[in-house]
Amino acid sequence: MIKRITVFLLAVALLLSVPACSMPDAIFSDEIGSEGDQNEATGTADIYGFEFKMGEFDMQLPEKYSALSARGWKISEAVEPADEEQAIPADTEIKVYTADSVLEPGEYSDYLPLSSGDSVINARFYNDGRGQKAITDCNVVGIRLDAEYENVPEFIIQKDNLSVGSRYDVVINSCGKPTYIEKKLKSTGETVAINDVKFIETDEDTVSTLYYKLTDHALVSFGIDKVGEVENAVVTVTIENDTEPYKPYDYSKEIKYTPGNIDLYKGPNLLGKQCTDFAFKYEGHLYTLPIPVRRLLADGWDFVSGYGERIPMGTTADGLIMRKGNQSVRLMIHNFDTKYAHTAVNCYAVSMEACLTGPNVDILLFKGVTLGTSEKDLVDAFGKDFVKNHPVVDEEGNYTENPDSFQYEIPDMTDCYINKTVGEDYIVYSCVMPDDVPIIELPVSITDIGDIGADMLGDVRKHIDIYVTSDTHLIYKFYLQNCPEYVVDENKIIEEQMEAQRKKEKEEWEKLQKEKEEAEKKKG
Repeated sequence: MIKRITVFLLAVALLLSVPACSMPDAIFSDEIGSEGDQNEATGTADIYGFEFKMGEFDMQLPEKYSALSARGWKISEAVEPADEEQAIPADTEIKVYTADSVLEPGEYSDYLPLSSGDSVINARFYNDGRGQKAITDCNVVGIRLDAEYENVPEFIIQKDNLSVGSRYDVVINSCGKPTYIEKKLKSTGETVAINDVKFIETDEDTVSTLYYKLTDHALVSFGIDKVGEVENAVVTVTIENDTEPYKPYDYSKEIKYTPGNIDLYKGPNLLGKQCTDFAFKYEGHLYTLPIPVRRLLADGWDFVSGYGERIPMGTTADGLIMRKGNQSVRLMIHNFDTKYAHTAVNCYAVSMEACLTGPNVDILLFKGVTLGTSEKDLVDAFGKDFVKNHPVVDEEGNYTENPDSFQYEIPDMTDCYINKTVGEDYIVYSCVMPDDVPIIELPVSITDIGDIGADMLGDVRKHIDIYVTSDTHLIYKFYLQNCPEYVVDENKIIEEQMEAQRKKEKEEWEKLQKEKEEAEKKKG
């Protein structure tokens, strides 16, 4: 379900001219920009139906626990949460999940064992309701099989018989290049590498996992290790999905109508020259934000979720997910039409992201900055050293120096700056720009504005966030957002409403007079 975000400021920023730090003048035009080649997945199996055969039964996630228990699979014992990556403080209360557990709304359980005779699997539960539920009344959203169990049930994904014991190359040939590959140390569980290489080598102390991922809870993964004398074999299989699987969406009716603002888009001809430019290359195509959703469709992306809900004019929604091959991206979308509500196909994407753990896409920004670029090269690309610590404001409005926050000033750019914040795991560089694009005031009914406190875009509608890992000092993630500012002419709204009321009263009076005349004629 798309999360609707109603904005108070409702008008479209059509570019007549673009001052410094605003949207590039390449965004709105009648022409289409240059594009590159698409990167297609090599595999053919569609694993995102989350269908599999376990024993003699065909299954698809999510599944009711009652359906599994009817087939002989029962929760067998309590388990302690196992997360080697996070140190749990001694005074932290750890929830142990059992057949008697109760889940809060939106709560996921850890994986816990289910048994059927001598066979054992692991399952994750999810409460998708609004109130508390017994774990046995919740959906099973994850199934995990492990080769270390002696009696692994027959388990097959797709027609290619992917299961525990399959070889690495069979998975790649069937499913294509993974979203990403994670390598961990067996001894500590520490992640030592995340990449997208096409072949991996395992050793005695490492295990690699291939992730095919739509969202954090919609994925298929294969753990790769040595099984007996077999190198690079699947030792674990995990299927997880917490929502109804995607069904092909027919957007042909929506796409027949083209809002005028869609024709105004132009993709850039060149990459941006500095961090304030939103011209970037994404999976072989040059874009600039905002991007028409139908342009992404034309470039090979397809809908996963959030595609059918109508977005009111002048509002933003978060929750549209699109997929291309084994990469999926979550987008904020905005309806720039000034007359009608639209589904996503007639709206604009106002955000874009890239991340080593998905969407692990080919992305290129200003001066060659991309995923994996070193922090040093990123700073060089900014073009200027730090000039000062960045103060923080407490609840009482007092400014204090923050030793973990710094600020760049961008050369020759007024009121544009880059904040650097040092965290435990990541160093975040935020390029912030003022919303000084031209605006057009539109009369819009007050009733269309809705909850003005629900604007998730926040005060800064135009920014680029770049995440650098604290250990490797390499770029791990990008988040780009650009949604033009809007205003409402309240005086014009009132005038329009008063005129509409006068028109309504006149029509009612004329209707009444006509009824009286007809009644008098009948009497005569």
